Amino acid sequence: MDEVKREELLTAENTMLQDIGGVLEAMETITKYEVFDVVRDGKKLFSFRVRGLDDEEIEKCRNQATKVVKDRRLGSLVVPRDFNAAKFNSLMIYTATHPDDRKALWDNKTLWDKAGVLAGWQLVDKVLKRGEKEAVIELIEKLSGYDGEEGETTEETLKNL
Repeated sequence: MDEVKREELLTAENTMLQDIGGVLEAMETITKYEVFDVVRDGKKLFSFRVRGLDDEEIEKCRNQATKVVKDRRLGSLVVPRDFNAAKFNSLMIYTATHPDDRKALWDNKTLWDKAGVLAGWQLVDKVLKRGEKEAVIELIEKLSGYDGEEGETTEETLKNL
């Protein structure tokens, strides 16, 4: 190895080590949970912890919320037909909920019986109001790495109208 290449590698080594350290730190913060409080009429009813979701988890929720049918015109190929946005949001909340909180809340068979549901994601749909679900989804998206820059620019655009 000639001296010039060796010096370039030594110079870049520090930067590469910093990058590796940053990647490791980012990996450690992936499963950060935040508490969501359900408050109605100024009274806190209950709370639960949620985390961000990765692409695989979001795709799984999307697939479960999409009805598929066999299309005879395409040789009985299965094609997506209807997407249920409410089910998708409930599945995302259910999936992002901390396992301990999920067990106590969404997977509570006593609550299932009272609400007349057969699955945890359905209980999410029965318990949370539309606006509350939207707020939880925003928190999950924030924890998933969406920083909300688009929302800020939309807000600024509306102010300037």
